[in-house]
Amino acid sequence: MSSVAATLLALQFGDSFFPSGGVSFSWGLEGLVDKGAVTEFDVDAFMLGQLRGRWSDFDRPAVVAAHRARGDFDAVAAVDQQIEIRSPCAELRLGSQRMGQSMLSLFINIGWPELAAYRTMVKRGCAYGHLSPMQGFLWGVAGLSELEAVALSAHCFSIGLLGAAVRLGCLTHVGAQRALIRIRSEAASLSEQPVPPLSRLSSCAIEAEIAAMRHASNDARVFAN
Repeated sequence: MSSVAATLLALQFGDSFFPSGGVSFSWGLEGLVDKGAVTEFDVDAFMLGQLRGRWSDFDRPAVVAAHRARGDFDAVAAVDQQIEIRSPCAELRLGSQRMGQSMLSLFINIGWPELAAYRTMVKRGCAYGHLSPMQGFLWGVAGLSELEAVALSAHCFSIGLLGAAVRLGCLTHVGAQRALIRIRSEAASLSEQPVPPLSRLSSCAIEAEIAAMRHASNDARVFAN
C-alpha cells in the first residue's frame, strides 16, 4: 500500500465520522467530573495520566500483538483473552467489548467479510472482541503498518477522551484542539518506547476505574461508563 493510500485509510478509521461507537463511553471521566475531581484545568493532566498509565503499557501492547498475529485468529484470541483477564473493572471491560465487537462488525460490513469467522469465535465464547486487540487486528488486516496502527490507536484514545470532556462541559471544541496539540508529543514519545510483552500488561488508572464503578449506579448518565 502506498503511503498516500495508507494515510487516507488511517484518516478514515480515525475520523469522528467513522461509526466506532466511541461517543457512548467516557472511560470513567464522567464520574470524575461529577465529583469535581477533573475540571477544565485538569483535563491535560488527566489525559497525560491516562496515556502513560493505561494506553502505553496496556492498550498499546495489545494493539501491537494483535497486529502481528492478524493472520492467525487463535493468536489474536489469545491477545483478546489477556485483555479480558486483566480488566477487573466490569464497566470498562464491558465497554471495551462493546466497542471492539462493534468495530469488528463494521469491518465485516464494509469490505472484509472473511472476518466473520472471528465474530463467530466471539459468539461461541472463544474470544471477547476487546477494543485494543480489535484495533491492531482489523487495522492490520486492512493494510495499515504496525506503526500506523499504534499512532491511530493513540489518536483514537485521545480524541475519545477529549470528545467526552467536550460533551461534559470541561472543554470547548477549540480547547480540545489545543489540548490535542499539547498531548500529541507525549503520545508520540510513548509510541517510540519498547513495547512491553503481554505478560507485563499494566494499567494504572485506579481513580478512573473507581469512578466508572460508581458511575454505574447513577440514575442520570450521559455515557455508558
